[in-house]
This record gives sequence, structure tokens and C-alpha cells, in this order.
Amino acid sequence: MTRGYGLSAVCCAVLCVLAATSLVAPTVSAEPECQVRVAVRPVTLTVDGEDATGLVYEPYRCAPGDLAPRDLVTAVHGHDGSAADYAGYLTSIAQRTATPIVSMDLRSATSAWKTGEWNLWAGWRDIVAATQWYKNEHPSIARTVLWGWSQGGIMSGLAVAHGPRGLFDYWVDNYGPADDFTMWLASALVDPKLPAQIEHDAGGCPPTICPQAYLERSPALLAGRMDMKRAFLVHGTSDDVVPYATSVEMRAGLLAAGKPTSMYTIVTGRDLNGAIVPGDHSVGPAFFEGGCVVERLLTGAEPVDGPDRDYVVDVAHGFVTAPAAPPNAKCAA
Repeated sequence: MTRGYGLSAVCCAVLCVLAATSLVAPTVSAEPECQVRVAVRPVTLTVDGEDATGLVYEPYRCAPGDLAPRDLVTAVHGHDGSAADYAGYLTSIAQRTATPIVSMDLRSATSAWKTGEWNLWAGWRDIVAATQWYKNEHPSIARTVLWGWSQGGIMSGLAVAHGPRGLFDYWVDNYGPADDFTMWLASALVDPKLPAQIEHDAGGCPPTICPQAYLERSPALLAGRMDMKRAFLVHGTSDDVVPYATSVEMRAGLLAAGKPTSMYTIVTGRDLNGAIVPGDHSVGPAFFEGGCVVERLLTGAEPVDGPDRDYVVDVAHGFVTAPAAPPNAKCAA
């Protein structure tokens, strides 16, 4: 009886311990999962012996630098602009796609080439230098998307044509001029300061005196030198600053050179307030569709293989053939 009681008491004690242990809740971290945020920092590089300034939009989760980027976007601003143009929009793209964006001033306040002027030659060199610098700093980057709007469109095209082969995987040209000759002819109507700036960039002379300099600054005439997997041209039919015909010219050059191309024609689309407006040379439907092309490239939703493609966005008439908008993104439609 005494032994039996002792064994029962021991078993009871063991069971009580096991039961108590099973009631203890598992350890759960009180730390919430970090959300993707974006840090914006200035950068200064030396290009051609001068300071080339810009900004880097870098996504992170819990602390800056904790994400190894897979892709890179190099964004190129328009005339009278700077690296700070559309900072909120670039930040939103960087955050949604967890992709860093490099945007240069093209060139700087201390340079002979002042930020915002028609600095095509200095600008394409800054684009190349900044892209190489950031890729060297982050060897995890496997793809680079080059995206320029307005003057940034022609400047980014020169970066593809004159830069190292294979540096840029995809080129997105948002209503950029196709050649420097035509831009010089129409420049006074766009901005009275432009003719002198264009001639300054070309070595101080008009195209009638130094046509070679203008040829070297004309992406449509250099398409055969472009080395990218695919080009994407986005232009509004109501553009009265850089006419829609310039992207038709650029497409013809790419077609003649056998470069795969997708072209987006924006007839009408929606602005930020949801109103239906023409595709013009503003922060409107054509610009937003360019940003969406960039996002779809980064997320794998943009068709990049096969033959040339044509897309049309005309919301006013219920005709939209562009791929679907990425989640939470603002596109032309």
C-alpha cells in the first residue's frame, strides 16, 4: 500500500507539471513587421572633373540599407527641372516596388552646365556615371530601367546610345524629343531661352554650322547603337510642347534598327482628380502611364518579349488596350 501510494503520488506530480507546461503560451515577438519606407539622400559624383549632384530614393523595411535591391530605376527630369521633381511620385513607386531610384540634377549649381538647362551631353554622362556607381555599390542589382520624361526622354536615349552596352535593360521614353535638329527649330516657341541653350550644348553653334554635333544628340538617328532589351515610348496626342509626331519618328528609327519597341498612344485619360483630360505634356495621363510602365516592368507585369506592340488609351471613348494598372498605382486610365 505504501509503495503503491508513493508511485501514484509521483505520477500525479509528473502529470501536473506536464499539464502546467502545456498551458504556457508560446513566445511571440512583440515587434510588428516593418513596413517598406523610403529614405531620400543626396549624392554628389565627380563627372568630367565637375560635381554632378542628385538624389537617391532608397526603400527599406526596418532600417536604411536592410534591403538588397534586385532592380534599379534611373529617372531623368525635364527642362527647367531637377532631381527633386515629383519627389512624392518617385517615392511612391520606390515604396510600392521596393526598388531604389536614382535621379540626377544634370549637372549642378557649381558646374558650367547649370541644372535645368539643355545639357544633353553633360546629362547623359551623369546618367551613366550615376547608374554605374549605384550598381557597383549594390551587386545584387540584376536589371536597370531607364525612364526619362520630356528633355529627360532625349537625354536618356543618348545615355543608351553612347553609354556602355548592356548598362540599361529597358528604356522608357515619356514624350521626349527624338532629334536635336527638330527641337532647335521649334525651341523658341517652347521657351525663348532654349535656342541659345541648345546651341551652347552643341558646342556654341547652330545645326547649319555643326550638324555632326546635332546628329550625335539625336536618339532617332542613333537607334542602331542602342543596346537594350526593349524600348517603351509613351506620348499624348494633344502634346503641344513636344508633338506626338516625335515619338512616331523615334519609333521609326527603332523599327529601322530592329530594336523591339512598345508604343503607348494616350488620347485621353484621367488626371489625379479622376477627370477625363487629353493626353498632353503635363503631369497627366501620359506621364502617369510612363510611371506605370516602369512599375509593370519591375513587377513582371509588362510584356517584354515578342514583336513590337501598340497600346491606345482613350478613356473618353471607352477604348483602353494598355495592360492593367499595378496595385495602388495611378495610370492613364
